[in-house]
Amino acid sequence: GDRGWRCGPSAELSVVAVAALGAGLAALEAQRRRGGPTADPSRCEPAAPPPRRMEGPIGLEVQAPWAALLLWGYKTVETRLYPLPPELLGRELFLVESAEGQAGVSGVGDSVAAGAAGLRIVGSVVFSESIAYPSRAAWEADEYRHRVPKTSPYGWKDGRTVHGWVVESVRPLAEPVPVPAMQRVVRSLFALDLPDGGANLETLQSRLGAKPPTTGSGSIPTINLTPFMRGSEEEQRRVVDAIATQCQYIGFLRVTWDGFPTQVVAAAQDAARRFFECDQLAKQQWSKASVRKQTTSYTSTGYRSSGSTENNKNRESWSCTVPRYVPREAPLEGDYYASSAGQQHFALQPDPHVPWPDESQLPGFREAICNYYDEAEKLGRVLLRIFARVLNCEEEVLLAMTDKHVSAMNLFSFTMGEGGEVLPAHADVSVFTILSHDSSAGAAGSASLEMLTPDGIWEPVRCEPGSFTINLGQIMQRWSNGRLRATVHRVLPPVDGPPGAKRRSITFFQLLNYDASVSVLPECLAQGAAPKYEPQSVAEWQKDRLAGFYQPPEKLDVNKCWYHYNSDAYVA
Repeated sequence: GDRGWRCGPSAELSVVAVAALGAGLAALEAQRRRGGPTADPSRCEPAAPPPRRMEGPIGLEVQAPWAALLLWGYKTVETRLYPLPPELLGRELFLVESAEGQAGVSGVGDSVAAGAAGLRIVGSVVFSESIAYPSRAAWEADEYRHRVPKTSPYGWKDGRTVHGWVVESVRPLAEPVPVPAMQRVVRSLFALDLPDGGANLETLQSRLGAKPPTTGSGSIPTINLTPFMRGSEEEQRRVVDAIATQCQYIGFLRVTWDGFPTQVVAAAQDAARRFFECDQLAKQQWSKASVRKQTTSYTSTGYRSSGSTENNKNRESWSCTVPRYVPREAPLEGDYYASSAGQQHFALQPDPHVPWPDESQLPGFREAICNYYDEAEKLGRVLLRIFARVLNCEEEVLLAMTDKHVSAMNLFSFTMGEGGEVLPAHADVSVFTILSHDSSAGAAGSASLEMLTPDGIWEPVRCEPGSFTINLGQIMQRWSNGRLRATVHRVLPPVDGPPGAKRRSITFFQLLNYDASVSVLPECLAQGAAPKYEPQSVAEWQKDRLAGFYQPPEKLDVNKCWYHYNSDAYVA
């Protein structure tokens, strides 16, 4: 056709061929033409225009939803059938998001007018290296970084080379902007007619301003809550202001206070350690799957083995909600718990609400876990009071939405030197999350938890004994209409410990009453401003975010599931 479509396999490109541009790009194109006589219909791309110099701003076209997944840290290797030209390594490339289309087929012309429909700049990315995968095994082992499924048309095919461009940093814009006029340079790379080279574009980082001061080299402060709990009005205000300043930039902080429950935390971590040291058969008995259900009501998940679910890759877990709840026992009784809606979150007799280990097999486990949950719940109420002031609403507004909450608590364990990715880049579907790590002798520590900072780099999140780590969830970002940040984070295999050492944590997810709202609070809308998020109840919102993960395997698209799961955090 008049677009000059050409289909065919791409041979591995020589670094020498692209080093000089001009003639070098011509050589690259000639080499690509010689890739083979038979066409590969799974990879069709428009013919490259005459080579031109890659000076000035360059854009990389990426289809939705992959542009967002790349920009927010879920995808850390971009894959192409050609290497990134060496002169573009370490250089900022603007991400041009195009509409989702047919795999392997570009819907973007060689010359694009400014403001073209279906195209926008969403941010920028810097690549540190371009690698050629040497084999199918290497390609498949790296799926947790490039995210291309084995069955994808973009996947590995014998006889062609797949290249991976390794992300060094990303930089989201504060708001996506229409594309300027642009001209294809080669393949998916375009020369952009951006005034000032794009320097005038407002990034998320520039909107947020300077990083708040911290006592260490990292971005996470430790804030003492004692003045808020016991101090004067002015002392309380200073705590509120410190937390507001931090969470408007990064939704991570550590908190402590006089009388921190050190012994309760240690007892719970010891109970978790003893639990995960039990043999596999015993642990399987303490799972929902082992309960002979007599009703259709809820029972907590209990134990899950490594690899049993998408969010349990390379780690074991045991989880519960409201662990002191016993069906039809005061004070947690009534229609809220026993109604058809309540039965989605609470058990009915005779079913157990939590699949507890037998006391004779694991003495003290139940008491230690309940005591820890109580402390996290008490801290949650203090934080809700603080955030009510941050959000300029009455404390009772938030407390009333959480007085019969369905908060979950998970115990996690994974082993130093085993497996790849543990949990991909995500933002929690909670109000906030309260976290502690096992810091006993021989534990692998907390360095495997990393957060994506506003300047687009991954920073380790280290816990400190005598404090809880707090990270804001997407509910808080929604309530605040984006003012407070649900910071994207990920979990990698442990790196600080001897082989075989265990990394264990206890995570409390502060949730709402199941009939509460996750809509933007009226107090957080300036006069005449529109909410960034549509009004939704908790039930509607959770269904939207989680339903995809429960599709049958033949319909499951894990990458799109995570995109929808994180979609509120992707709103700058």
